[in-house]
Amino acid sequence: MRRTCFAILVLAGTISLARADDEASNVPQVTASQYGRCYAKSVPAERSGSKGSTKIYVVQPGEDSLRDTFSWYSNRIYLECGVGRANQHAGTSVVQFGPWARGSRAAADDLALAFHFAGKLVRRYSTLDIAGSPDNVSSSVSHYTVIERVEGYRWKGSNFSVFEVVTTDGRRLTFDPTTGEILSEQSTRQ
Repeated sequence: MRRTCFAILVLAGTISLARADDEASNVPQVTASQYGRCYAKSVPAERSGSKGSTKIYVVQPGEDSLRDTFSWYSNRIYLECGVGRANQHAGTSVVQFGPWARGSRAAADDLALAFHFAGKLVRRYSTLDIAGSPDNVSSSVSHYTVIERVEGYRWKGSNFSVFEVVTTDGRRLTFDPTTGEILSEQSTRQ
């Protein structure tokens, strides 16, 4: 009798752990820029993954205007309007994050983040690109991540900003949001 009760408790605990690691279903969502001058509406085509559409709107008096349309869905988007560099046309910067990656190792096929500027994809990074090696991840029961936190856009002067994330191994990556290029990599740990 004790063995049966123990087996039932172990099975219930295993089921509970497995469910705790399930990803939430995709749902339509809206994400606004820091000052609310533009926003993204992202609508999924499937219950999970990144198939769908994302539209970027600029806030106007009266009806808002459609700026860009992308053929992907993300439940985690960062964007800013009027981003640029000196002597460069300012545009809308959109940072698309991939879905919660399944497995326990970084992979070249798993999207970590992608940079879009002025309506075009300028750079895509896989989880393996960000991690540097397949095992340099933080994992749960059936998923993993390579980004610990998103620090977002940081203004550096007239129309110039950077986009920053901190990886699970403590590196702060600073990107140029107009090109997606990594500008610097610094340790956040002493």
